[in-house]
Amino acid sequence: MVNAGKRSGRPRAGEERLSREAILTAALRIVDDEGIDALTMRRLAATLEVNPMSLYHHLPNKAAVLAGLAELVFAGLEQPDPGDSVPWDEQLKVAARRYRNALRAHPNLALQVLSDTSAVSAVVVVVVEPFYRALDRAGLSPRQIFEAANTLVDFIHGFSLGEASVRTENFDLAPDLITRVEQLPAGKAPVLARVVGELGREGLAYDFDSGFESGLATLTSGIAATRRR
Repeated sequence: MVNAGKRSGRPRAGEERLSREAILTAALRIVDDEGIDALTMRRLAATLEVNPMSLYHHLPNKAAVLAGLAELVFAGLEQPDPGDSVPWDEQLKVAARRYRNALRAHPNLALQVLSDTSAVSAVVVVVVEPFYRALDRAGLSPRQIFEAANTLVDFIHGFSLGEASVRTENFDLAPDLITRVEQLPAGKAPVLARVVGELGREGLAYDFDSGFESGLATLTSGIAATRRR
């Protein structure tokens, strides 16, 4: 007697070539093109032209798919140790830029990953080693390494969330900010008013690449000061 819960005969077209990697590649394409909400197990099965139940042999649910996407996207961040041939602060900056670029390449996934603790933990295991390695080479204590790495990763996460939500290379805050400052009562926020007035619209133009490098330089300088204590 054939079990009614199982299909007999040859696999449905597409299922013979089904693999975890194929599923994740299709899922990433959906997320990149349409966003996280468009990703369901049924939609994924339809894209791959397979029975939805066949997906569960590889990934048990959507949460597992998202964790797998995090691994797929960020696995490339694992790099060989450059040793002492590259200064510790440059190693740190390279690691930060690589992580930011990975998040920027998949903004829809970035927004999900950074708000999902299980996905974040999967990413952190892959991401933090280059940071820890550079900070260790800087001569920091284990506690200092832990705190400095957390600060750097939090900076990149926060920056990437802002970048992903804007979806443009430049964020023109100047017109609205200048108008609001001009409408402030006399004596209200005097330093802000002076800075905005001196910079003007051109000086207030915000470029994400420059902003990231500025923040990264500030953090690296702070870490350098910490190691001298």
